[in-house]
Amino acid sequence: MRKSDREVTDISEKLAVLLRCRYFTLAMQTGGAPYLVPLNFGAELRGGDLFLYFHCAKEGTKLDLLRGNPEVGFSAANLLRVFNKGTAPCGYTSDYESICGTGIARVLEKEEEREHALRVLMAHYTGETFAETPFDARALSFTAAAEIRVREWTCKRLVRN
Repeated sequence: MRKSDREVTDISEKLAVLLRCRYFTLAMQTGGAPYLVPLNFGAELRGGDLFLYFHCAKEGTKLDLLRGNPEVGFSAANLLRVFNKGTAPCGYTSDYESICGTGIARVLEKEEEREHALRVLMAHYTGETFAETPFDARALSFTAAAEIRVREWTCKRLVRN
């Protein structure tokens, strides 16, 4: 990272930054240009490794690309504020926090894995665990879920007083 003074290295704080983000953008490989899509997500640390989860339809471009090449990139960011610290318009700047990383995606085939992924995703947005709540069978019948085992990820933050 070029501006190392902005890097967040504590894994708990990096996860907190990630979970403050409302969506992430997933980058997949095609034969030509990268294919990027913004997605709802869930995240958890297991054994020191970060895992990201997302859901989608059981068929489509996203799953086709992941099955063809599971190597992915991702990013998420929060724009905390925009302010003028000098003479407008060139004096405007922003405070932010962001996450970037790479990993290996896997479409989850087992129902218990899909349900776990969906519970982690729902916890991200609701703060609830839904541990004992069964999923609607009809909804699950047309919902796929995927897991990204993150290989590397960085976090950057700039917040001024």
